[in-house]
Amino acid sequence: MAGGFLGIKSPADLWVGILKSETVQDAIITKFNLKDLYKVKTMGDTRAILKSMVKITKSREDIISITVEDKDPARAALLANAIVEELDRFNKNIVMNSGGRMRTFVEKRLIEAKGELTKLEDAIKAFQEENKAVKLDDQSKVIIEAIGTVKGQLMAKEVELQTFLSYATPYNPQAEILKTQVEELKERLKELAEGKKIPDNPTPKDIFIPTTKIPDLALQYARLLRDTKVQETLYGLLIQQYEIARIQEAKDSPTVQVLDVAKVPEKRVRPKRTQIVLLSAFTATFLAIFLAFFLEYIKKVRTKEALGAMEGLDKK
Repeated sequence: MAGGFLGIKSPADLWVGILKSETVQDAIITKFNLKDLYKVKTMGDTRAILKSMVKITKSREDIISITVEDKDPARAALLANAIVEELDRFNKNIVMNSGGRMRTFVEKRLIEAKGELTKLEDAIKAFQEENKAVKLDDQSKVIIEAIGTVKGQLMAKEVELQTFLSYATPYNPQAEILKTQVEELKERLKELAEGKKIPDNPTPKDIFIPTTKIPDLALQYARLLRDTKVQETLYGLLIQQYEIARIQEAKDSPTVQVLDVAKVPEKRVRPKRTQIVLLSAFTATFLAIFLAFFLEYIKKVRTKEALGAMEGLDKK
């Protein structure tokens, strides 16, 4: 979700950013007590040391590689695996927290919908007892049920949009999709309630009979049926959203797929002894030659000064 409005191309880009964040770094520093281990005074200095030890790269296939260099090879492997675990823990917290917010919001709306449905059922019962039996023709009944179903879907979709906007921005791609679906349902509801004209036909003809044309007593009964259908549809969809939110909140499955677990390296990466030996030999040879020439030069200068001094004594 964050990637959608931050302009991040893929989840891998988002994960790389999380892996390099201070949140993950501080968790690793605390877990391994790196501040005392590296004998530094501030968290900033500790982060700088950790940052110099850890290298995070992403391939074209969106595979993330984490490389850790440490004096202790076993600790290097532990640090690499711990960084992945922190990323997974961070992702789980986001999923579970958003699921918790969604569950709380939907749960409240579910209680309200259940109360409204109970009131409407009681109202229909009272209406039938007062007015005896009221019969609707089949076409009117179909229209009323269709209106109720679409309105219930609209209300459920609006609840889903409100829930989503509680932890995301209005410019999120998913929010835009939900807004479009809400507008489509509103247009569909308008067509059912007012009637829809046939395109390319100069004579207005309604595909559906508008609810305003239903007789008064039947209209009252139809509205009760419609509102009941609305609440039934809304209640059913809210139950689905509620169960999804509960599952999301309790979800504890890994969010990151690990291809290769970090292992203790068999060979040291640094220092490279061969390079050190060759560089040392080259440097020593160079210094030896330089020193030989320098000493030869000093010797010549001193000899020249001595000869000059002797010549000066002979003249006297």
